Amino acid sequence: MIGRRILYAVLVGAAVLFQIFFRFYLSTFVLVLIIVLPVLSLLLALPALAGSMALAVPEAALVTLGGSVRFRVVLRHASFLPLIRPRVRLRWTNQLTGESGESRITLTARTPAVLTVAASHCGRLVCRVEGALSCDLLGLFPLPVRRGPEQAVLILPVHVELEGKDELAAGHNDGTVLRPRPGGGPGEDYDLREYRVGDPLRSVHWKLSSKKDELVVRETLEPQQAAIVVTYDHFGSPEALDRTFAQLWALSRWLLEQNRPHHIQWAAPLTGAAEDRAVASEHALLACLELAFSTPAPLEGRSILDGALRLPGGGRVRHLHVTPEGVEGGGR
Repeated sequence: MIGRRILYAVLVGAAVLFQIFFRFYLSTFVLVLIIVLPVLSLLLALPALAGSMALAVPEAALVTLGGSVRFRVVLRHASFLPLIRPRVRLRWTNQLTGESGESRITLTARTPAVLTVAASHCGRLVCRVEGALSCDLLGLFPLPVRRGPEQAVLILPVHVELEGKDELAAGHNDGTVLRPRPGGGPGEDYDLREYRVGDPLRSVHWKLSSKKDELVVRETLEPQQAAIVVTYDHFGSPEALDRTFAQLWALSRWLLEQNRPHHIQWAAPLTGAAEDRAVASEHALLACLELAFSTPAPLEGRSILDGALRLPGGGRVRHLHVTPEGVEGGGR
């Protein structure tokens, strides 16, 4: 752009000299034309600029560790006139590890460019347009282009084989207790208690009630398994976190395959405040990982084991703690 301005200044100087030495209408016309050209150039560029937006669109929302994250850098505008020499400055950041980088791209108006970032660690990779400029037809004035919203891609851990499945499966029945079945109904196991207002008449044990001269109801019981709480520590080196999340990903998906909803908990590394997310489907698991990957993980921090677990509901809870080396199980 500086070179074009120098060239335009040379043209203006030549037109002035032409006007000085050749006092004819042609020299005046040439001088006026050269002075007006930048204004015309700017006015012709404005329609293409109106409504334009620079975006970095991910080609996939999920990428596995070790692959590549690809963003298509595109310009969207409704005008049939192309933008002149559009340039875009992009910045990407892994919110979990803090890794970041910057790239500058000159675009062809109708052809998108591609930004490729190596998925070197787990996390939520955010890419945003930090600056976008076009110019007028003569290339003399920079014209700002509206920036689109930031876009994110989840970098998921690699698949690892979960060790100790037999021990984990054997522990499914740990803490199984009999609890009243909501709504009652038939069942082999039941408990007897006094009648309460609102109890259905079909649950009244009439034979026993006649002996006690008071209403006694039969309350159906059903076995309930212990709730499962999976914890991990949200700090460490990126390599250690990759291994931790690989174990967490494998354990959580295996529990879902066993039809065992569970809770995933971790502590904010600076404040120690506990985060708790219920996981009953793979969609909920991805939402949980997205929240975790959005939280920066320092090299050192506070462990979830330093405080009391947030136990979901009542009853027994089975606690599984995930480390880079594997899964540690135990009741709590």
